[in-house]
Amino acid sequence: MDITKFESFGQICTKELPNEIDKILHAANGKSVCALGFITTDDFYGCYLSWDYTKKIEEYFNWENGLEPEFLYQPLVDIVEDCKEIDFCNPSDEKWEFAKAVLCVLDKSIKQIPDGIFQKNGFQREDILFFSTMGDGDYIEEMLDASVKLFNTPKTLETYGIK
Repeated sequence: MDITKFESFGQICTKELPNEIDKILHAANGKSVCALGFITTDDFYGCYLSWDYTKKIEEYFNWENGLEPEFLYQPLVDIVEDCKEIDFCNPSDEKWEFAKAVLCVLDKSIKQIPDGIFQKNGFQREDILFFSTMGDGDYIEEMLDASVKLFNTPKTLETYGIK
């Protein structure tokens, strides 16, 4: 997968993500943990943010909280439409490589969120469990497993009981 296709998506995520995380954590108001998911469709047509103030990420599909920021939608759609060689409707090595590239972009953007965003809202970075997956589709479990390990510290995984 040509990772250079993701450069503009990565730049806008790095720029805009701190503001969205700030909004979510500000709304937490006294909570001690927050799980935050980047949920995409099976064909990667955009992504939305979902969160919950529990440790039960396996129930992310029932969460009522969600944001659909434009920076997670159109830039990702543009990349998908440029990847005509990938059949996004069926599982394949190429589709999984695309998923891993998306996870790498999100990981880099998450890691660049300033610590001050967490602290001003009463959290430490390690209190927040970040993950990504599909709302439905071919790689739900694979993306969830890979992203949890990629996005989070061992301390965060321990807090959420993830091995």
